[in-house]
Amino acid sequence: MPTEQEAKPAVVTPSLQQWRSPSTFRGAPGEDPLKWLKEYDRVANFNKWDDMMCLANVYFFLDGTARQWYVNNEDALDSWEAFKNGLSGLFGDRKNIPEGQKNN
Repeated sequence: MPTEQEAKPAVVTPSLQQWRSPSTFRGAPGEDPLKWLKEYDRVANFNKWDDMMCLANVYFFLDGTARQWYVNNEDALDSWEAFKNGLSGLFGDRKNIPEGQKNN
């Protein structure tokens, strides 16, 4: 007869899921903020981030003009929805402006 120790099933501890990182959005001409936000949302879903975590982490995936915009507007960006609307509104319109007229 097996001892009590031998009769217990083996405990298998699942390995921790590898955390994913989205690409960096810079706000450069030609970058599509809607495409980047879709990627960010996909990564956030994989990482099990709620809207609060999405907003808390987004700073680390912005650079250049996009990061400066975020820093300048951080107080007004009080929700993930506000961030997405602001980013796509500002940088989404820029990509449709002909190159020669962007600085006017």
